[in-house]
Amino acid sequence: MENDRYKYKWWALIGVCVLAFTAYLDATIVNTALPFIQTALNASILQLQWVANIFTIVLSMTMIAIGKLADFFGKKRVFYIGILIFAFAALGAGFSNSIPILVFFRGLQSIGASTVFIASVALLSDVFPEKERVRAISIYGGVTGLGLVIGPFLGGILVGLWGWRWVFWVNLPLIAAGLAACSFSLRAHIPPQKNVKIDWAGLALLIFGLGALMYGIVEGAQAGWTSIIGWSSLGLGIIALILLIVLDEIRKNPLLDLHIFKEKLIVLVALACSLGGIVSNVFMFFDPLYLRILRGLSPFVIGMLIAVIPAGQVVISFMFSRLVKRFGPANLLFYSIVAAFIASGLHRLIQADTPLLFLLLPFFLLGVNWGLSNASMITAINQVIKPNEIGAAVGTVATIWNVAGALILAISTAIFHSVETKSSFLPAYHSAITFMTCFAGAVLIGAIIVRSKLVQKS
Repeated sequence: MENDRYKYKWWALIGVCVLAFTAYLDATIVNTALPFIQTALNASILQLQWVANIFTIVLSMTMIAIGKLADFFGKKRVFYIGILIFAFAALGAGFSNSIPILVFFRGLQSIGASTVFIASVALLSDVFPEKERVRAISIYGGVTGLGLVIGPFLGGILVGLWGWRWVFWVNLPLIAAGLAACSFSLRAHIPPQKNVKIDWAGLALLIFGLGALMYGIVEGAQAGWTSIIGWSSLGLGIIALILLIVLDEIRKNPLLDLHIFKEKLIVLVALACSLGGIVSNVFMFFDPLYLRILRGLSPFVIGMLIAVIPAGQVVISFMFSRLVKRFGPANLLFYSIVAAFIASGLHRLIQADTPLLFLLLPFFLLGVNWGLSNASMITAINQVIKPNEIGAAVGTVATIWNVAGALILAISTAIFHSVETKSSFLPAYHSAITFMTCFAGAVLIGAIIVRSKLVQKS
């Protein structure tokens, strides 16, 4: 019986890795296509940011709830439903002929991706014996990291050869192959937990608060901050998110597990991950636009350059076990914040004729932040959080990562739009970068304070 349970474990690993690869690929492949989507669909920067931002916003709204739904209904069932949603959305996104339709399908893609991010590793734990799980998860991490790296590069090739729609359609054959491998090999041996409780009121406040806040920022920027609707939306969004925080402080089963921030190390995690969200969302949005609009580079070259960012993340991931033994998670989290601050400052030096080789340094430093933040987050949480609370803690910090990225992208594009209407692309780009550098500087100051308290405590 035990041998039968693990009979097709390697086929299950292949299937899950291929399906997860598509989700991680989609997180970066679209960035290379953004300038070409803008031209094809005649979109403004404010409209275009929704194509990138909706993915992160929906992840922010759904990851915690989907994790609990997977526990309640079963990880395998939720995983398959999510993959089918992802495939349908990829098909629809490729056929989109307007920005609103494309944004709708990108939101659906994010729901599908969210189920993959949450359920895939847990499913591997079901099909591998305990002594082989670390190896399986390491292989999974390498494959998904490859998806992040190859995304911009593959996006450049597809856009150059067949057009931007193929950055979505490329998912379909990969999904078919992954499902074929999973169809006979994937087994869910851990039964669903029927005692799982979901904070539906908290989820509703999170969805409404984020949506209203994002809409208020974009509407306000478009109307020159004279729109009553924009200001009202901003106010309602802020009220909803404050109410969510207040309610989560008193609920027994809160949506966001805020008590973890009593640990100074987790506060440092949150600061580092807020900048990780900016790297993976904001810079990955603006840098391809700079390379295309101001430098006029081909899709292939844009993809090669942007791939340096996730490549830095993957390099750090492979080195992390040695780095954490030498420096510890607290120091690595602090170094990730320093790397993001330096990268932001170097971006402010970028001009219309900056040598392309210069760009490799800030791009790679962004990847360093991404890699150190992501890997150190998990290590730090495992170090100071109780085992039965680790899942909730990871979900809470991941939500902070996504919310920070989504909010800063919305604000940055609003700043960009306000300056561009009076000037041109480069001054607007510099204004958005200046805002992000100031934010990174504020985070760095906070990190210095928290790190000093950690040193005193030790």
